[in-house]
Amino acid sequence: MLWSGLLFNKRESRLTETTSIQPIVVYLIEQHPLDMPEIGPVFRWMEFDNDFKRELEGFIGPFDESKLTLLVDKHPAGPAWQQMLSGLLDKRIQMVVTHLAPLSSAQRQQLIGVCAQTGAHLITPSDAGRNRQNETAT
Repeated sequence: MLWSGLLFNKRESRLTETTSIQPIVVYLIEQHPLDMPEIGPVFRWMEFDNDFKRELEGFIGPFDESKLTLLVDKHPAGPAWQQMLSGLLDKRIQMVVTHLAPLSSAQRQQLIGVCAQTGAHLITPSDAGRNRQNETAT
């Protein structure tokens, strides 16, 4: 699923699907491969319901909401993954915020390599905020 710019619009009561990818992408996995229905989610690093904008600002600093795309796959490397890679290779994406743990080793290597090749910033929870004071989000 792809949502862009409307995530934080107070007039909207729900996320709105769009087809345009923006320069800042947050890639989320709905269901971690280790999640089990009996015990619920064991892996969450960012919540939709608990002040998503504040959490994201903690990772990347202040940002323009209209330049944000939220890509969500039910499982790792689904259709949203392909949209993200395509946007990166087309140099439409300047920053990717994601957690690498749900991805396979090959997917992590692919994302790191494509971001390095295109000059996109890859922000993960382990390095979020590092040197952020010297950078500004687009």
